[in-house]
Amino acid sequence: MKNLKIFFSLFILAFALNSCGINMALFTHKNGSVTQVQLAKKNFKVLERVTGSATATYYLGVGGMKNRDLINIATLEMEKKANLTGTSKALINITTDVHKGGVPLFYNKITVTVSAQVIEFTE
Repeated sequence: MKNLKIFFSLFILAFALNSCGINMALFTHKNGSVTQVQLAKKNFKVLERVTGSATATYYLGVGGMKNRDLINIATLEMEKKANLTGTSKALINITTDVHKGGVPLFYNKITVTVSAQVIEFTE
């Protein structure tokens, strides 16, 4: 009986200290821009892939930022790395990845990563 209590105590302790995580990817356009570029002709070249990320930490459900704020910060970081100002470059295939992890009810960490491909128009 004592061994059974020890086993269940260790099982509950291992379950409580185990980290859980959830991933999701969003392929929607977040900034509401109405500019559209048709990539039907081969008048561009793909230069690189850029990413930006932001993280928020919550203890007992308190702290951090809203998901929308995290997405905005990650997007700004990505755009800064892309160096689009004053060039004929654009971002395509923008993806937003959200990872939620931690120990439920006690500690949660949300990381948002926004990534895109940078293209440059040749004509």
